[in-house]
Amino acid sequence: MKKLIFLSLVVFMGSCKDNKEEVTPESDYTSEFIGNYWTNTIDGPASTRQEWEVSSPAKNQLRIIYSKNIEVKAAGTTLTLVQNYNLVNVQTTAYDSFTINEVVDVEQSNGKPLKQKVEGVSTKVINASGIPQINITLKLTDSETGASSEEYLEFKKK
Repeated sequence: MKKLIFLSLVVFMGSCKDNKEEVTPESDYTSEFIGNYWTNTIDGPASTRQEWEVSSPAKNQLRIIYSKNIEVKAAGTTLTLVQNYNLVNVQTTAYDSFTINEVVDVEQSNGKPLKQKVEGVSTKVINASGIPQINITLKLTDSETGASSEEYLEFKKK
């Protein structure tokens, strides 16, 4: 008898289950990042102006056109190198974060081929001046030699 009551209770509970399984739509965070950003860095005789042009080709995916204009002053002359990275598969992970992890062919003003892996996890904040900025530690690794460098950057919105 106890088994019959228990079985009836299980069947009753199963029939009372709510079958309206509501699916919460996945949020699209790309609008939080769209725009133009810039930063300048100085390292001894070298200065670098870096710019990001951020757009969104798909839900939770960003495209970043990353430009670096590097100037080195030495012995009375200035040497310039411009590098352009076309990052096409940057994934947003939250309203204030995205991840870069892709290998790109870097266009260089000197015409030399360069393939680099670009990696980093960003955080979007509002700085003390009230301007949105993206903080990121970018790791660049040369695909041919394996040499890498890391740099912490703060890109301010224009």
